[in-house]
Amino acid sequence: MATETTTSGTAAPADRSTELVNRLLKLPAETRLDLAHLLLDSVKRGFTSLEEAEARDKQLVRSRLDELTSGKAELLEPEEVFRRMRAKIAEVRQQ
Repeated sequence: MATETTTSGTAAPADRSTELVNRLLKLPAETRLDLAHLLLDSVKRGFTSLEEAEARDKQLVRSRLDELTSGKAELLEPEEVFRRMRAKIAEVRQQ
């Protein structure tokens, strides 16, 4: 990242970005991984704030609950989920 100083001697955006990155890199590894996942999700899902991400998640939960209550979707027992997963893995391995 480029470092620049303005004529008034204040830090330019590049300096603040470098400072921010350096501070983030000092966070514990687990926190940095959480942040990395959050940033990747923001790119994949197209949100630009935590509030927006939360609103989208709430809408997703509401729509899934609506699907369940309307009968469009059904809950599976864990054993059935694992059976289907094992069958799919076996199918992929045979290819």
